[in-house]
Amino acid sequence: MTFIFIATSALLANAQVTIKPGDNIIHNDWIKPSHDFYRNQVSDSTGKVIYDFMMEDFTSVDLANKRITFSRSRQVPAGSFSTDTSVTDLSLKPVRMHEIHYQRNVTFDMTFADNQVSVQTIRKGVSSVKNYPMKSGYFEDNMIEYIFGYLDLKKGSTYTLDNFNKDTPVPSDPYQIEYAFDDVWNVAPDHQVYCTVLRFTHGGTSGYIWIDKSTHMMLKTLANFKKGSYVLTKI
Repeated sequence: MTFIFIATSALLANAQVTIKPGDNIIHNDWIKPSHDFYRNQVSDSTGKVIYDFMMEDFTSVDLANKRITFSRSRQVPAGSFSTDTSVTDLSLKPVRMHEIHYQRNVTFDMTFADNQVSVQTIRKGVSSVKNYPMKSGYFEDNMIEYIFGYLDLKKGSTYTLDNFNKDTPVPSDPYQIEYAFDDVWNVAPDHQVYCTVLRFTHGGTSGYIWIDKSTHMMLKTLANFKKGSYVLTKI
């Protein structure tokens, strides 16, 4: 009996959970309209900073039309502007994504169905369309990092979120995340921010994400990848 109890406890402590749009683990009522700025510093394997840029993010919630929009603009490298806008339904199921790279004269327009993503690329005025098969229950790469703070995660479990990414060898590019530990930031003598810290892996990238327990906003990401690292900080 003792052996069975210990074995069962070990299995529960390492539970594998798949999260899909609409799951109860997602608290879409935590999502609020916001306008935020993040600084992203990317370093090479020697620690030399090769990119240092700002991202301006908007989140809007349209209850009447049952849509959530995540929009972002940035300039990287210097002088090269890009924007992307991801639209989901209230369950965070992707509906459409539009991405523009101005200096490169390239746009991507993605539409999402249960088992397929259609990507229209217009490059220097020439249009092409490619369809990608996906298993039902996926998220979309340009919006997925926005939502980690809206997940009600438990310690001792590993969570997987399938993720569509057109730029990987196969379009399924999942994230794995764990509730790692809690942290407290002393941002002023009389003000503390209580954080949930997530450990994540995504392809060849791994790191930690700090989330404000009160606002559910991502405050900081520290990550390493094969050729370097990056630090993303809410300003």
